[in-house]
Amino acid sequence: MSVSCDSQACSSLFTSASHSCGNSGECNYEVFYGDASFSKGKLGFESINFGDQNATFPNSIFGCGNENSMSGDRIENVTGLVGLGGGNVSLVSQIGDKIDHKFSYCLVPSNLTSTSKLQFGGDGIIIGREVVFTPLIIKSFAPTFYYLNLEEISVGQKSVKTGQNDGNIIIDSGTTLTLLEPSLYNDFVGLIKLVIGVEPEPIPPEPFDFCFTSSDDMHLTNIVFQFTQAKVVLNPQNFLIDYDSNLRCLAILSSPLQFSIFGNVAQTNFQVVYDLGAKKVSFAPTDCSKS
Repeated sequence: MSVSCDSQACSSLFTSASHSCGNSGECNYEVFYGDASFSKGKLGFESINFGDQNATFPNSIFGCGNENSMSGDRIENVTGLVGLGGGNVSLVSQIGDKIDHKFSYCLVPSNLTSTSKLQFGGDGIIIGREVVFTPLIIKSFAPTFYYLNLEEISVGQKSVKTGQNDGNIIIDSGTTLTLLEPSLYNDFVGLIKLVIGVEPEPIPPEPFDFCFTSSDDMHLTNIVFQFTQAKVVLNPQNFLIDYDSNLRCLAILSSPLQFSIFGNVAQTNFQVVYDLGAKKVSFAPTDCSKS
């Protein structure tokens, strides 16, 4: 059933997407994401089922997307986009009371054929010595985004501090590459060149900013994203992409948006848990292909 343009459901899109009225009074929407992915279509009501009839959510608001895109390139077999953000009509917000306002995912590296896991509710969440927690920050002007506070980035024994403490990076499972605001990115790249001892290719292939010639005997160190109260250690598969047999590219770009995003390549092989009630995010190193 379609949603009318003058309904509360349509107006609630204001904080997370743009909307307009169709010729028949239906609610049209457009939503764009940090990596240029987008969905456009009509808003509707439908029952959402998860696995069996015991997990049914009637009269859920959803977008009937007739034009969906991933990373700015239209892909015909994209079924849709799941809203996990904090906006009023995201899936997580609509079913929040039924899932204790918790969800988690475990993303497998893109070179594997196994399936990533998305879980709603608190069952099966890993608790152990390697789990780290950091505060989750919601900003009133952009409630759909989940902000963390990034204090510093380390490469080997060298580090660069952000000097901020008010929530300076968005964590986003829907953005592929990590984006750093330009001044932080430039400092980070300086550390990469100094510690790893590489020089960038003069003309890197799109969409990358920094690529270098690699060899089998090259020593690659881990990097650390130090969030408030949480040290998240990224190994090379979390921040490097093998472009071809001897060219590697940083999966971290200078942000054209003037703010930073912690993307999904950096989050692979972590179980990432969002506890929206307690306002915290946890990271647990995990082999997501076996979890």
